[in-house]
Amino acid sequence: MFTGEIRRARSKRPMVIGLIFVLVVVLVVLLVPMPRALPATFTLVPGSVTAVTAPRDGVVAEVITADGAMVARGTVIAKYDVSEAQKKSEELTRKIEALEERKASGGKVSPAAKAAVTKAEAALKKETAALEKATRAGKGKTTPAMTAAQKKVDAAKAALEKAQLAAGPVGEALDKEIADQKAALEGVKTELTSASITSPGAGILFLKLEKGAALKGNDALGDVKETAKLLAEVKVPAGEDIAKGQAVEIALAPNNKKRLTFIGPAKNDVAQAEFDNSKGEAKPGATGDATIEGQQRSILQGMLR
Repeated sequence: MFTGEIRRARSKRPMVIGLIFVLVVVLVVLLVPMPRALPATFTLVPGSVTAVTAPRDGVVAEVITADGAMVARGTVIAKYDVSEAQKKSEELTRKIEALEERKASGGKVSPAAKAAVTKAEAALKKETAALEKATRAGKGKTTPAMTAAQKKVDAAKAALEKAQLAAGPVGEALDKEIADQKAALEGVKTELTSASITSPGAGILFLKLEKGAALKGNDALGDVKETAKLLAEVKVPAGEDIAKGQAVEIALAPNNKKRLTFIGPAKNDVAQAEFDNSKGEAKPGATGDATIEGQQRSILQGMLR
């Protein structure tokens, strides 16, 4: 009797062991975290965008670098028209030399120079009176007499300025005049030395600028989009958490895949990873498939999400 029961118990033991083994396997499969590969897509965008601005007021004489060109930091993009500044520089230089020569000679005003100024002042007064008379006679209309009188007034003013320059100031007034003219010359030299608009960074130039454009200092002219370092913007599957340092593989081509790491969590289902493009393997705007190395998760955790 007892022998039969023992035999039946022994026959059930392998079945029990088998059930326990199956249960352990099921629990392992359900509970042990497993690696996951998540399909995604990516788009490459510039690592940084630097604004191109006008360094000062001025008129564009020539656009050197075209929109869409690759540029290095310091590349000349455009040049200002400095023709007027050059003329002004030459005029100021001559004036300063004349004033300094005058100072070296004692800075005295000759009787002839004084007489020339007095004569020029009288002539300007006479022509101004003639213009006023012609204006009254015109009764609000521009007449040939008024036009002729205005030309004589302008000529008289120019003659007076010439006489005054020849006479020039004396003493402290002469020193002040020299200092003022030198300060003005330094300002013009600044325009001449800042005659170019250059790239503030390296990358692709996006420019909105034409020859003849009148610029104000700090006007926005476009920007430079960096290409040596790009960002891969990866579209993350809904419900997936992305952590800093998590890996992703992007496919630039079937046989050219790059393993990158995310620089931070996803925002609006998009996570970014830095891509070293110093060899020029890709361009901003390139798209393709990506595979995210998902955070390990057990089957049970997936069922409960």
